[in-house]
Amino acid sequence: MSDLTNEQLNEIVSLIIDLYGPRLSCDELSEVIGLILENIAGFDTADPQSLMQTISEIRSQYDHRIEQKTSTS
Repeated sequence: MSDLTNEQLNEIVSLIIDLYGPRLSCDELSEVIGLILENIAGFDTADPQSLMQTISEIRSQYDHRIEQKTSTS
């Protein structure tokens, strides 16, 4: 499995925010990320460490984007 680019990670975060909004709980965000990643080729055979790193990157970008939106409101 190849790592996702920053652009791909940003697209996933944008998709999550567009579809589910900026107020997902930790558990809800984990579930949504899992649903999205299971539809990306290669993630079904990814080693757990790579998968956890990708999830962490998406979560971090989501949190950062939400933080930016609330600080500019």
